[in-house]
Amino acid sequence: MRSLVIHGKGSSPEKVEWLAKPLRSFGEVIVPDFEIEVKEGVEKALQYNFDCIAGHSRGGTIALIVGALKGSCVIAVSAPSDRRKQKEYLSKFPQGTIQHKIYEDLIKLPDYEFDYSPLKYADKLKDVLLIHGENDEIVSKEHSIVMCEEIKKYGGNCELHIIPNMKHTPLGQQYSTIWNIIENWIRKRLQNSSQ
Repeated sequence: MRSLVIHGKGSSPEKVEWLAKPLRSFGEVIVPDFEIEVKEGVEKALQYNFDCIAGHSRGGTIALIVGALKGSCVIAVSAPSDRRKQKEYLSKFPQGTIQHKIYEDLIKLPDYEFDYSPLKYADKLKDVLLIHGENDEIVSKEHSIVMCEEIKKYGGNCELHIIPNMKHTPLGQQYSTIWNIIENWIRKRLQNSSQ
């Protein structure tokens, strides 16, 4: 199995090793630099050859859209599923907070960027694993809850895990929980495809 892993805004391939690691035991994993916005990220990711795409935060948003367009399996961690709602949510935080800084970056983006929201592609997603921190301070866990419900509504398979005490980015002590979730999900997929 070949996997593509996409990091979030302000991150790097090294900083998403926690997401790439459990996929490595199932085959090749590509973790390119992806410090680009969603529209361009979708276009770039579509050029890669992979069986499954995974991403964290903005990378998860890209992964969900690309997975829908390519028909591949998707693993998204802490991903905004509605970018307009995400912008509105972040606007409520006071100046000086990380949330407000992200909001200031978002309002500089062209409006078409916000049309690239995974919820618009829910009907095309067939095999998705969503992981979200219960205490995510950047992207509300509601994004993953609503996304999973929409995927199921259209007949797709979606498995959602809310990780207790996890914020937007997992800490080292949460890695093994995430690795177990991902490894079990991939194993189930591989068993189902071999039957």
